[in-house]
Amino acid sequence: MRPMDHSVLKCCLFSLLLQTVSVADPPSNAAILYSEMTPGNASNTASANQPSNTVSANQPSNTATATTPSCTTRRCLASMLIAKEALSQPQSPSCISNISVPLIVYETLSVDTKNLRFESRLQVILSWEDPDLSWDTSVYHHDMVVLPVSKIWTPELHVTNGVQTMMKHGNKDLLVHSNGTVEHMVIMNTVVGCEVNLYNYPFASDFCAIGINVWVLSGCGMFLNFGKVSTTNANRGDWLTEAVELNAKGGRDDRNYLWVSLKMRSENPFLSLVLPSILIIVSDVVSFALPLGGGERISFKVTLVLSFIMFLIILNDLLPGGGQCSPIIRKHFCFCLVILVLSTLQSMVLTRLANCGTLRPCSLSKSKDSLLKDTDNEEVSKSDITVIKLKASEEEKMNTPLQKVVKFLNKMAAQDQKKARRHRFANKVDLICFFIYLTVLIVYAVVILYFSFGSSCEINHLEFWEY
Repeated sequence: MRPMDHSVLKCCLFSLLLQTVSVADPPSNAAILYSEMTPGNASNTASANQPSNTVSANQPSNTATATTPSCTTRRCLASMLIAKEALSQPQSPSCISNISVPLIVYETLSVDTKNLRFESRLQVILSWEDPDLSWDTSVYHHDMVVLPVSKIWTPELHVTNGVQTMMKHGNKDLLVHSNGTVEHMVIMNTVVGCEVNLYNYPFASDFCAIGINVWVLSGCGMFLNFGKVSTTNANRGDWLTEAVELNAKGGRDDRNYLWVSLKMRSENPFLSLVLPSILIIVSDVVSFALPLGGGERISFKVTLVLSFIMFLIILNDLLPGGGQCSPIIRKHFCFCLVILVLSTLQSMVLTRLANCGTLRPCSLSKSKDSLLKDTDNEEVSKSDITVIKLKASEEEKMNTPLQKVVKFLNKMAAQDQKKARRHRFANKVDLICFFIYLTVLIVYAVVILYFSFGSSCEINHLEFWEY
């Protein structure tokens, strides 16, 4: 056989072997290279490999269509998360969800000293993790998405010692991160029953607690991890918010509270209540300089009593009727009113004593005076009859009027002396009463200053957790 025939035979056998291998496996790089180097088999090799390449190219395309969504926008991501209906608390293996509270913005709205309540407003930033709300950032190329708060579960806070609490969402949406972290803000308006220590009113300062907690029972529920607290609008009326701190009673995680330090701005109550009471007492002391007769002193003291009663009514509308630490200013006003009334009665008694010389009622005194006048009239009438009967004697007519004039002058002088003695006695008694009155006021001023600034009263503001 010729050498050329041997080479043709080898090429045919090799091409048959390649076709057999290509049916079972894709062609290797060496086979493809050899087929390209062989002109006669290039077209056969290409035609044999074409169906296999078509199948391998379409297979990955079908896999990508099955795993990758057609819409990856932020709105499509939000729709996908809303469709999960995550309306229940995240179910962790420990049955406990840790709620982070990185910031609380506190504001005191009002302090009701009459009903012993104060109202506050809290803006609470919340953060928690919900694994069901996470997504793959390689598919959805977004780190955050905004979801409606009505479609997602949010924790509910409650105030343990709250009389009335209203909690609302800060906005209608919340922010969700790709790792499942949810951020939200709630606003709480709460009225807390707090027996503010008003013992040193109007120089009062005290603390009030706001117990902020969440639901937890039998090892399931939520725990709060607090961050920091800031205050805004510290001045509200007569009260100033000095500081707000976060504490936990007894180190327990389920008894968290805000410790609010309150201080009263004493300028307004002092000028409207305390200072007028002092001025009224000083005026009453100075009124002892008025004379006892004429009624000027009594009318002035009655005016002072009525004015003080008006201030006492105003004080009664501002302060509570009782409590553990009753305001000492209430006792101060009652004492001052008693002193004013006693001073007025003392002036009335001494005025009566100076004018009449007796403390008997006016009716008895008038009846006695009328009897004396009737006796004098009878004596005058009898003397007139005697004068008429003795008209004959001119000497007796001349002596009788002179005797009457002398008798009348002596009687007037005796009455003046008696009245002067009564006035001197009343003035001495009035002077003694003045010094006693002044001494009592000085002693009282020392005592009230000691109890106002030297003593204090303690109140347990966490008694709502005494169990």
